[in-house]
Amino acid sequence: MVDLLQVLEGLAYVGFIAGAIFAVMELRDMKRDRRLGLLMQASMHITTREFENAFSKVWRSNATDAGELEKQVSTTDLYLISDFLLSVAHFGEEGLVDRRTLTRFFPFSYLWNKMKPWIIAERIATGLPKVYYEWEALAQLQEEERGHLATGKGP
Repeated sequence: MVDLLQVLEGLAYVGFIAGAIFAVMELRDMKRDRRLGLLMQASMHITTREFENAFSKVWRSNATDAGELEKQVSTTDLYLISDFLLSVAHFGEEGLVDRRTLTRFFPFSYLWNKMKPWIIAERIATGLPKVYYEWEALAQLQEEERGHLATGKGP
């Protein structure tokens, strides 16, 4: 025969398991919310007047080498764009935000192809051959999966 103590002990175990399941579900929701928050903050930054001005300068440039690009855009604007895209790409490398989701939100490939001469010059000047690597990797992923070319249009 089952006594009252065993029933209460069983209910305590069920309550403990239900609490653990609830906690795991809440942690998953928090993780999703954090990812969404990172993506939204990045989206808010890319729509600032300062960033859009820098982006439009790169968009309009027709430079073929680093020096020409610095004259047409400005070193400050080039760093603004490259550091931002590196930071966002780093979110993808660390698994904080899905890499494919990032390639749907940001023009990695387009800007990589426009700024590549300057980035190569930066790699040589700093002696860091992997600088901006995360951005380059997402640009390649974007080109492979979405077909974005240097023109910003698909094939």
